[in-house]
Amino acid sequence: MVKLIPGKEKFETTSRNESWPQWNEEFVFLLRKETKQKFGKSKVVEEEINGSRFIVATLYAVLEDKPLIATEKKDSDKTSPTKELPKKGGKKKEGQSTSADNQDSTKNCKLLSQFFGKNSDKLAEPTVVERRAYDKRRTVGATTIPLDPKNFVCKPPKSKHASDVSTGDLWKPLRPIASGISGAEERKENKKGQVELSLCLSKGEKDEDSGGQLILSLNRLRCSLQTMHEHEGLKGQMYLKMSVVDNGRVTHFWKSDRFVPTVSMKFSPEAARVVADNPYKGALNDVSFVVKFVSKNKMGKKTPVGHFVIGPDVGGTYGEHWKQALAKPGQQITKWQAFE
Repeated sequence: MVKLIPGKEKFETTSRNESWPQWNEEFVFLLRKETKQKFGKSKVVEEEINGSRFIVATLYAVLEDKPLIATEKKDSDKTSPTKELPKKGGKKKEGQSTSADNQDSTKNCKLLSQFFGKNSDKLAEPTVVERRAYDKRRTVGATTIPLDPKNFVCKPPKSKHASDVSTGDLWKPLRPIASGISGAEERKENKKGQVELSLCLSKGEKDEDSGGQLILSLNRLRCSLQTMHEHEGLKGQMYLKMSVVDNGRVTHFWKSDRFVPTVSMKFSPEAARVVADNPYKGALNDVSFVVKFVSKNKMGKKTPVGHFVIGPDVGGTYGEHWKQALAKPGQQITKWQAFE
């Protein structure tokens, strides 16, 4: 199975019963197009592909049916209602009744589909064949291919446009599926996601203790697969917000664009930052940074996913981050911080 993350599209290859399978199958992921208006003029902009998105290829093994031994066969014959033999002379009538029942069921399905439209598909349960196919499937491993522009270094053999680029043939090892965060299942603090933050106290022109700025920059976001699925259940888009709070008042904030739930995303530290001024010695004693992770649905309802505070009066890794940045002016202190 091949899937683009973040995204909902996924494709499955045909099955191969070989020790060295080769597929040579192509899958096309369509990029979203967005119409932007500026100064009264509309412009269609195509979705950009960058290092925050990647392809996940998962390999499955399908278990074969084992032959039934005598005892299992007898048990299956007893438990299966379809194995009952019809009475003599009743074959034709039973056949007619079953066909009539099938016709009635198909008519009912058509009426439901006409009345409910597309929503009737949601009521349909997976067939027995589909359930059996999932029961027999076992995950072998998966690999990820980041869509970083630096990986596209050559021209495709059959390019349709002059600007087409390709990664060429890539050999990637299959690995057991994991969340990407070591010990995420055991560690409670990792279940809501983590962000990589850089905190730096710039030096003042005359005095290191004053005249500079304390800068908090956002580098990356990462979540476990389980957390991403929980975010998808909120039926909304995600965004991150960083605020500077001085004496209980928000003086500066930065908010990211909304994005679909994902396991990983990169940000530009030059743009994703908030600044707290340090005009005099002790000015930062009443300052703190608040980082929030929020989901917002189409109706505008906001659901807080997690948050934390970095400041002088905070304990744990958040307080250590603050202390290390103030103790080493001019140095960027980068740490992963978990949402609570």
